[in-house]
Amino acid sequence: MSVGAGVVPEPAELITVAHDLADLADGLTLPAFRGHLEVSTKPDGTWVTAIDEQVERTLRREIRRRFPDHAVLGEEDGRDGPADAPTWIIDPIDGTTNFVRGNPIFATLIAVQVDGVEVAGVVSAPALTSRWDGRHGGPARQDGREIRVSDRTDLAAAEVAFGGLHYFAPKGLAGLVPSLSAATGRQRGYGDFWQHCLVAAGSTDVAVEAEVNLWDLAAVKVVVEAAGGRFTTLDGRPTADGGDALSTNGLLHDQVLALIAEVRTAAG
Repeated sequence: MSVGAGVVPEPAELITVAHDLADLADGLTLPAFRGHLEVSTKPDGTWVTAIDEQVERTLRREIRRRFPDHAVLGEEDGRDGPADAPTWIIDPIDGTTNFVRGNPIFATLIAVQVDGVEVAGVVSAPALTSRWDGRHGGPARQDGREIRVSDRTDLAAAEVAFGGLHYFAPKGLAGLVPSLSAATGRQRGYGDFWQHCLVAAGSTDVAVEAEVNLWDLAAVKVVVEAAGGRFTTLDGRPTADGGDALSTNGLLHDQVLALIAEVRTAAG
């Protein structure tokens, strides 16, 4: 495979490298977890720690060493590298607030995008002692074993997971949480990367987020799709770069999109 600045390794090789990068990240995040952390507030009001910054710098250096012609996009330091090059997309700590508060639901997210398509992704959650990976076209794995989405087709019996509830109203979706709660059998606020990985593993059926960025979603999108699921924006666009997200087992996706459209129409 070749594109832009040079030859692109096959997805299996990219996943191997992403696991190596995740090992480096885990070696920084896990020893610091529940320790003394230097925390500051970014302009958008979210927290960042010195560990977030150290992880991203470490992974950027290693990617440049292995693939000098590739680009890198990270949450903390933005993008560098050729616009048409394969791009490594990094969230050094997804769930920084959890990390700071001593909640084990945090992860390093690593994805590779080629020609706008996420072809490989790794999600490493060391405090949960779990790691997920996927490649375009499948398979998806959790801790080395293949995983698949659920086969549930009845929305009334499905479980739906949410991210931060306060993000829905500014998007004109204040009615979505009560509507989905009424339409589904079980609701849980797993949030962040974890809810999408649970969709991939068949442990929940639907996950909805109203305010997210590409680095929050690129890796989990690969994993969900590799597991047989479907991943779009809340209006159905098949991208991780739309500012919001819906992941499902695929069988329920159109039902949820229709419900979201009804809520938007009702809101005017």
